[in-house]
Amino acid sequence: MYQDILLKQLAAFRHNTLSVVEGVTEEMADIVPEGFNNNIRWQLGHIYLDQYDWLYHKINEDSPVPKHYRELFGYGTRPSDWKLSPPTLDELKNRLADQVDHIKEHFGRRLDEELESPAELGMNTFAEILPRTFYHEGMHTGHIIALKKAMNAEQHASL
Repeated sequence: MYQDILLKQLAAFRHNTLSVVEGVTEEMADIVPEGFNNNIRWQLGHIYLDQYDWLYHKINEDSPVPKHYRELFGYGTRPSDWKLSPPTLDELKNRLADQVDHIKEHFGRRLDEELESPAELGMNTFAEILPRTFYHEGMHTGHIIALKKAMNAEQHASL
């Protein structure tokens, strides 16, 4: 029963994240307002990468994340250091939307499965890891909202 709730939460939280970026253009996705290190494109790529990193971290299976995403969206990266072209905004949004179905298909029946070794904070199952990824996604969705507000403020200040 709680497995169904976790998967519904995953879908609901992801829907919320994607709704926050409705109307964001390619140009807007690349703006790094004063006081910020990253942009909306980075935030979306980081959410995508982190979700899979946590699920695939303690198992001996290949993650579906494109290899170059780590250079673009891994912890400590920033757009000002990118040497590779990032994916389009549509590609990121599609990957994020598809990720929900992938997780349901590949992990939905495995939520109680023990990991090969515990993850940080003593998390031993996929069901224990998912709420941590929800928290992380919520933080970065909040950053996206803050980025949009900062862009709006900068635009109004320049008028």
